Amino acid sequence: MQQQKTKTLSAIAATASIINAIVTEKKSLPDCLAEHLYTINSDDTAKIQAYCYNILRRYEFYQFIVNALLDKKLKKKDQDIYHLIMSGIMLLNEGNLPSHAAINETVNVTKKSKKSWSKNLVNALLRRYQREQEPLHSAANNNPTSLYCCPDWLLKKIQSSYTKTENDKPMWQSILEANLSHPPMTLRVNQLQQSRDSYLSLLKDSNISALPCDLTQHGILLKQAIPVEKLPLFDKGAASVQDSAAQLCAELLIPQEGEHTLDACAAPGGKTLHILESCPNIGRITAIDVSAKRLERVQQNIQRLTPNLESKIQLITADAGDIKEWWDQKQFDRILLDAPCSAIGVIRRHPDIKRVRQAAEIDALIQTQQKLLDNLWPTLKSGGIMLYATCSILPEENSQQIKRFLSTHNDAKSIDFDVSWGIKTEYGRQLLPSLTTEKTIDNQKLIKKRNSDGFYYCLLKKN
Repeated sequence: MQQQKTKTLSAIAATASIINAIVTEKKSLPDCLAEHLYTINSDDTAKIQAYCYNILRRYEFYQFIVNALLDKKLKKKDQDIYHLIMSGIMLLNEGNLPSHAAINETVNVTKKSKKSWSKNLVNALLRRYQREQEPLHSAANNNPTSLYCCPDWLLKKIQSSYTKTENDKPMWQSILEANLSHPPMTLRVNQLQQSRDSYLSLLKDSNISALPCDLTQHGILLKQAIPVEKLPLFDKGAASVQDSAAQLCAELLIPQEGEHTLDACAAPGGKTLHILESCPNIGRITAIDVSAKRLERVQQNIQRLTPNLESKIQLITADAGDIKEWWDQKQFDRILLDAPCSAIGVIRRHPDIKRVRQAAEIDALIQTQQKLLDNLWPTLKSGGIMLYATCSILPEENSQQIKRFLSTHNDAKSIDFDVSWGIKTEYGRQLLPSLTTEKTIDNQKLIKKRNSDGFYYCLLKKN
């Protein structure tokens, strides 16, 4: 039996270690948190996660400041010290600690490390930051990369893709500002159990403040995020946590009774289960994912949300694009292709994407999307509907991808859908990351609840 690691790391030491792993090894935040599970005290888990989100959300800002403080670059092998300094500066800014406590906690990390030489450096830089905070922040805010906390390659892509002005500011600026915001906790009410209004009443009885989401039929925006176990009847399947933009899949696909639907790239199953909740008399849903471990999550969601309809869903572990591996030659009435993508539209929810995703990866993702579109198209019946979706805002993954597909498939056409949300593109519709806004008109406060991630949708019909 593998021996458990001793829990020794302080919250700030664990934070610096996790951030260093994300940046240098391109690992995701959830994976890094899981790897540190046995090296931290369980009471610190939430704090460490919050610290990591603070740094990842504003990494370029803190990077600018650390670089300005350092007289010379640290060696590659000392990037752990670099990220410890960054973590200490975050603690001084967002840690809700007295300054002396934040500095001491950070410096103490060096005393337990094998790099005792770094003690004086860390102490000196944090104290210098205290003295020069105002000019350092001013300089950082005059640099677009650190102001919007966005990697340079991605900043240029977003700026070039969204040049139009809306509400007196460029669209690219609104996107980058939304990416820096804290995302809301959004629920999808299980309509098999009750209406949205009924669940809103349950939330009110539990003293949980919430608003109906104006983007979707079954979405609810919580005014404050809470643990799911505090949600009424959550364990009984009354609701799921799902961003409002992702809830549009089932609403646009419009599943029908008796039909056979394919959900390619299905895990963790939120969209699969929403399709079933929307149409319990559906013929069958085939849900495919390349990861058996991720399909276990789908099975868990089935047991919680629709245990009586388990026979309606067929789970297959396979590469959806390799149809010879799994397809039985029976064509589908409808296909949901929620394609692998850069995930640039969900940065505010997963800020580690800015550290993990690289510019060179975009072309490979586009090739994967192309393969899925081309290979899945023969599995769709004549007259059938495919919904192509991504959680990206990059045109090359979205409308440009569909334009290429239509140019090589004469039996396919794009269908317009009559909705008020998002931007109408040449093919499909683009929803951008957005915030809840409040306006006062004629002494009345109007709240726009369209607080959502960035998603792209396009309906394709087979002639």
